[in-house]
Amino acid sequence: MSITDEMKTFAKSIGLDVVRVTSAEPFADAARRIKEQIQRGLRPKWNVEAIDAYCDPRSVLSSAKSIIVVAECYLTSEPVDLSRVRDPHGRIARYTWRNYYYDVKAKLEKVATFLKKKTQANIRFRCYSNGPLAEKPMAQRAGVGWYGKNGIILTRDYGSWVVLGALITNIALEEDEPLKKSCGNCQACIKACPTKALIEPYVLDMPKCLQHITHKQQVMPISLREIWTNRLYGCTTCQDVCPLNRRVKPQNRKPKYGYVGPSLSLTRILQMTEKEYRKRFHRNQIGKWWVSFGAIQRNAAVAAGNIGDVCTIPVLSNVLKHSKSFIVRGHVAWALGKIGGQNAKLALERAFKRERNPDVRIEIENALKF
Repeated sequence: MSITDEMKTFAKSIGLDVVRVTSAEPFADAARRIKEQIQRGLRPKWNVEAIDAYCDPRSVLSSAKSIIVVAECYLTSEPVDLSRVRDPHGRIARYTWRNYYYDVKAKLEKVATFLKKKTQANIRFRCYSNGPLAEKPMAQRAGVGWYGKNGIILTRDYGSWVVLGALITNIALEEDEPLKKSCGNCQACIKACPTKALIEPYVLDMPKCLQHITHKQQVMPISLREIWTNRLYGCTTCQDVCPLNRRVKPQNRKPKYGYVGPSLSLTRILQMTEKEYRKRFHRNQIGKWWVSFGAIQRNAAVAAGNIGDVCTIPVLSNVLKHSKSFIVRGHVAWALGKIGGQNAKLALERAFKRERNPDVRIEIENALKF
């Protein structure tokens, strides 16, 4: 058995579901696509040097020869909403229920240790999951899976219910071939996208994507707020409708690290300070620096408005009075207008008298017209 085969056997024995190998050559096609999408206004601006580094494994390890690309399934059979009477919850996207990225990276480090012991060589490596490199192009070239028309990697046995990871190393391993598979004529994900952000196969208009909006501190367009429904973080609609994904069997794997769960109390999120939030969720990706706390509270407000439970009015009223974020206050005003009733109206009228931000005043005026 070759060292590559031994490595794959070991990796699967510790819970990595798909293990493949590709070269460390740059992903020039991926870099070109990103640049084209930026030119079309389909994704945020990014300087050329950063794009090239993102698509070049040698930007993190100059001596890189091979990339071990892995996938771990995160689909489990659990309730998707833990709401209780007088305690409505906002839904969390499946991939964030636990910190699977941490789990994958920890397993990749075990793979690196295994290779060091087996080869007795001076092995250099870097392990990443949700890191500074383009993981999807790696996964496609290694044969971990193929691109779905939503731009997400699909694997044979686990669909797109996987977290990807990569181990970049200076040892040469036997390379795998890409899979010769596609989604054929299926366009289920494109048709189901709530905001029509999938404008054509494999092309995402990122500013319209709810997944992209979920962590950005910006005003959510009025047209998207009801579409948001009861989400708190993330969107997986394009994955939920995928025929291949619907055939995937749930796994029993439930890492404890970074557990958040399928939903969180909206009133609890709205009453948290940022310090409390970061401390509570620091082990999960929703607590990382790139996730705006203001965006999370905005999401909670919109979800509360869509759910329409009057029990949230006192908390929303308090946030409207005390939040320092004009974005949060504006969305809370919308939520109160959406819920309606005398108590919500009274809170809005009082807020209008003290509010000085012109954008929030407009939100309050509109909410009073609901």
